[in-house]
Amino acid sequence: MKKGQSDTLCPFYFLPLKKYILFIFILAGWTCSRWEYDDPSEMVPAAAPETYLSLTATDTIYASVDSSGSMIYTIGETPDPGMVWDTLDQAFTTITTSRQVLHWWGEDADGQVLGYYYKWSSDSSWTYTDLESGTFYVPIRSELDVFSFEVKAEDDDSNVDNTPSKIVLPIRNSEPTISFRYLSNPQIADIGGDTSYTFPTRTFNWDIYDQDGNETITDIYYALDDTCSTCWIRLNGNQSSLTLTGLLPGRHTFYLRCQDIAGAISSITQFPDTAVLNEAQVWVVKPVIGDVLIVDDYPLDSQNNTLNWYTSLMDTITGENGYSTWEIGDELPYSSADITANLNYFKHVVWFAAYNNTAAANDTYNAAEASLLNFVMGGGNLFINPIDFEDTTFTWFPLDSIMTLNPNGRLRPGKELICDIDTTLNLSVSHLIAVRVKGFWPDESEFAEIREIYHMADPESGDNWQGNPTVCSIGQYRVSPTELSGKVVILTLPLHDGYRPKLNGNGSSIKLFQYLFTEEFSE
Repeated sequence: MKKGQSDTLCPFYFLPLKKYILFIFILAGWTCSRWEYDDPSEMVPAAAPETYLSLTATDTIYASVDSSGSMIYTIGETPDPGMVWDTLDQAFTTITTSRQVLHWWGEDADGQVLGYYYKWSSDSSWTYTDLESGTFYVPIRSELDVFSFEVKAEDDDSNVDNTPSKIVLPIRNSEPTISFRYLSNPQIADIGGDTSYTFPTRTFNWDIYDQDGNETITDIYYALDDTCSTCWIRLNGNQSSLTLTGLLPGRHTFYLRCQDIAGAISSITQFPDTAVLNEAQVWVVKPVIGDVLIVDDYPLDSQNNTLNWYTSLMDTITGENGYSTWEIGDELPYSSADITANLNYFKHVVWFAAYNNTAAANDTYNAAEASLLNFVMGGGNLFINPIDFEDTTFTWFPLDSIMTLNPNGRLRPGKELICDIDTTLNLSVSHLIAVRVKGFWPDESEFAEIREIYHMADPESGDNWQGNPTVCSIGQYRVSPTELSGKVVILTLPLHDGYRPKLNGNGSSIKLFQYLFTEEFSE
């Protein structure tokens, strides 16, 4: 051995090659580990992949066996020291809800993972996926239940992990909640008081929530005025609104609650609710009186001078029991079904808007146009007196074009409205109109019949209009080849400003309504 060589080398390492080649072959079975290599001709078995699983949850659950051999649990609290407790064997040791978000992944030493098989203890077979996460809703049927989840990876050699990753999930059912949809109940700021008045139809809208998943909510219950055990009426768990009809006049309270598949019941929510300070505190159903509805769409008229003026007209034309009133306030009912129902209780609707050209007027007739059109198409007659509008897109009365009669915002007394039907119906401005008002030309192609009732007299010095723009028309739509709709009348000059009548310069404007109700609306 050469100087400096390690004595750990093989003893035949320095033998002359030619002389001892046979010796090397003889000693082929004796080798040093430093020179050993795997024989590439031998097949290496493919390794199965490994699978891993993760979940985040809360509250430790402890398990024990009682004297009868049944498993009992305690959750998130110190267990009874008189018994032998342990966290669940092979469990995740935490309590969760039935909505599970699980993540898994796999590793393969000699290839790559292509997919996974998973199975819940409630499943009869494995399910394949190429995803590495999933949201599951465990079918919990009791307040507390225990489920297991297994997942195993499959690699590109079709090898499957023989030891699936597994967790045990103690699952506690959570109570559902139910609440009225945001702003679906009338706000005190919108109705100008603490009492909500409706006619015998009222729609309620709500939202449900369960942290176990809204799919677990199976039943919704409502009650009217009483929460006795037999007062509740069941609805489907996927229902989100209810329209009550035929309500009796007087004060009412509406109650709601929901229940999930495991029997947990939510707290009761109600309208009105004195704890919800921004909502109406009283709900009163008004009776339907007469065939005429007067709609007050003028919330700035806090003293109701304009409404009182209209009711005095109807007292003369229909009698005191011939009409009802509806004060809208700043907002229409949340549900369009209620708007339509309110109109359909009547044959005729008189709708007046605010005397104002600013956003503060907060008219709502534009938002109600679908209901107004449905009312007219169903045979109802509509008179509407809007003041401030800037377009021609009304479905309840399509316009071809509009113009501002007084761009300076002043229409002086004495200006005449000429009636083509009967000159005795002519009207005249009795007090200064201090808002911009419109003349218009109807879109005649949209109507089966259209007639002018009033147009402006010939312009005088200082007037800004040309010709004789229309300010009041009456039209009907074709419902079928043989049937026409109800009649819709639009008047664009204000009849009242909240202080005094505006068109009484040639006799009271009551004569317009007398004509409409005795001639046009009586057919």
